[in-house]
Amino acid sequence: MKLLNDKFISIHIAGPNRAFGDLIAASGITDAMLDSLIALKDFDGVEGLPPLSELEDMRYEKNIMKSPRAEIERQKQEEIARARVRQVDDKGRAYGTGRRKCSIARVWVQPGDGKFIVNDKQFDVYFPMLDHRASLLRPFSETKTLGLWDVTCTVKGGGVSGELNCS
Repeated sequence: MKLLNDKFISIHIAGPNRAFGDLIAASGITDAMLDSLIALKDFDGVEGLPPLSELEDMRYEKNIMKSPRAEIERQKQEEIARARVRQVDDKGRAYGTGRRKCSIARVWVQPGDGKFIVNDKQFDVYFPMLDHRASLLRPFSETKTLGLWDVTCTVKGGGVSGELNCS
């Protein structure tokens, strides 16, 4: 609608078989406005709008068109993650190595009762600061497996903080 001589008049875009994208471009609807429309997904039956599924598909396709390189990189990362299957030895332990700057950590994880040994010491003795301990235990607490695994690791180089970031 447009204001003309203190009266609102409606403007229609003429043309048969015009694509919805053309109508959006001609009407001046921005991406922010489209995001707002998508947020209104609870409203059904608004005349002149395509179904929400079509709007979401359009946004998804537009995002893919913007960054095909990012999509290729994401697919590569997924393939690497799928190929990275951890092997378990005959004792039921999984092994991993972590490196950061000049620190190296070798870690063995096996089912157990929650023992955490670092360089033949209990982890709370090796890492006296509470925030260091919390960051070591965070993966187990996030996955709700705290107390289900025994962890044994050897760390060297870079001091306590570097060894913490490495393990």
